[in-house]
Amino acid sequence: MNRDYGSRARIGILTPQANPTVEPELWALLPAGVNMLVNRLTSQGEPQQRFLDYFRRLESTLQGFDTMQLEAAGFACTASSYLLDAGEEQRTCEQLEKQFGYPLITAAAAIRSALDFLSAKRIALACPYPSWLLAHAERFWSQQGFEIAASFSAQPQMGDTRAIYKVGGQEASEKIATALQGVSCDAVVITGTGMPALQAICDLQQQFGVPVFNSNLALAWACLRAAKVPLLDRAPEPGFPLLGGWQQLISRL
Repeated sequence: MNRDYGSRARIGILTPQANPTVEPELWALLPAGVNMLVNRLTSQGEPQQRFLDYFRRLESTLQGFDTMQLEAAGFACTASSYLLDAGEEQRTCEQLEKQFGYPLITAAAAIRSALDFLSAKRIALACPYPSWLLAHAERFWSQQGFEIAASFSAQPQMGDTRAIYKVGGQEASEKIATALQGVSCDAVVITGTGMPALQAICDLQQQFGVPVFNSNLALAWACLRAAKVPLLDRAPEPGFPLLGGWQQLISRL
């Protein structure tokens, strides 16, 4: 591609309006030559309505890229998918892909693809969600055919879900390590794009000995696959079967 920036791909990322985590984590996760362009998902509703608005206003959010040529777009809000009616996510994404001419991947769909790629059937869920949203997540993954070995929230009593963005990665890592100690599973999924988790992935990977990834890592991986971008400097490596080569960048975030 004859571009000064994004010579291998341009990937559009749609992130919740107050989320401070998606951009830095994807910056570390995406390989050289892949340009990330971001639009904010906006809504003034209460938490549940806000998550639904983010998804149901996707068409207008994507229009914010105007004539920019993208190779893929990623919807970086896992919680929205947990609240949608059955089949709504797939129908909407298929319609928007035809309309805009590039693949559209939700964070939840990215996690599904990653779990299938890893042949993981029995999973442990960790999140920063309030209890009511964790319950929706558990139901969602059970309906997708996965066995929930254990689930844990770092902030179960949270009111306004925007408080997720104040949950520290180190604190969450320590809580997850304690809560899931001894759990037998094929993979640990840290769901939610707003809680910093890249260092936690590194730490927990060593403890659990099974793949550990979060919504942002799965989304970066799935967008690269959809855009048909060779991973090169982000190729898998021992202990990191989806994307490797990003760990040394965490200290720069």
